Amino acid sequence: MSAMRLYSINKRKPIIKTITESPLETYIPRIDLRKVMEIPKKETESQSSFIIVAYYTINTPYEQEANKLKASLDKLKVSYDIVGVENLGSWQANTRFKARFMQDMLDKHKGKNLVYVDSDAVIHQYPSLFDNYPYDIAVRWQDFRWRKNECLSGTIFMANNQATRELCKRWEGVNVSEGPGAKTFEQWNLGKVIEDMRREGRVKDGNLPPEYTMIFDSMRAMYPNINPVIEHFQASRKLRNKV
Repeated sequence: MSAMRLYSINKRKPIIKTITESPLETYIPRIDLRKVMEIPKKETESQSSFIIVAYYTINTPYEQEANKLKASLDKLKVSYDIVGVENLGSWQANTRFKARFMQDMLDKHKGKNLVYVDSDAVIHQYPSLFDNYPYDIAVRWQDFRWRKNECLSGTIFMANNQATRELCKRWEGVNVSEGPGAKTFEQWNLGKVIEDMRREGRVKDGNLPPEYTMIFDSMRAMYPNINPVIEHFQASRKLRNKV
């Protein structure tokens, strides 16, 4: 009995096909080469467990910043939801809207975890850290010369669950209670809420590595050998008094 005959009756044989005309077609089916070359495209949006979210104030220079962020995400084929919002009258009010925005995004993207980034950021590499990330929330806690253990809210990971919904409501509540004239930053309030809920055992939080909240000058100088994944350009230094 020939080797090809043995192959044809073997129930556990591997699947083999040929792309050329030959007598072997009796035992090994032929396939069109064009079918072989039809490699399915990777659909990042459907495979990823997270979505990048951000907002910018309409008709302000932040809109141009957001376009740079979109371009970087398009290049990486990372799914995102970046929306324009009305100017609330001041830089402070616009940044404090973040707590409300995150609640809206948690509802809008049920079943997806969120990665918030400021609209003046750029994504250099696919943020693989957030695939199967085991935390409810994660931010960067950073020591600077001028402030120790500062909570940076330029990049925020949020699992889409009840713990983060409660956290956002508390965060928004602190922002609102301080009133429009408050001098504190929304990220300080976020840090306080995270610490409170951690102490209560109501949230599991993580500290993002520096490359995921890389401030373009200060942190680049602090971590010269680290390639940023998410880089923040802090346009507020120029625009805070113009928005």
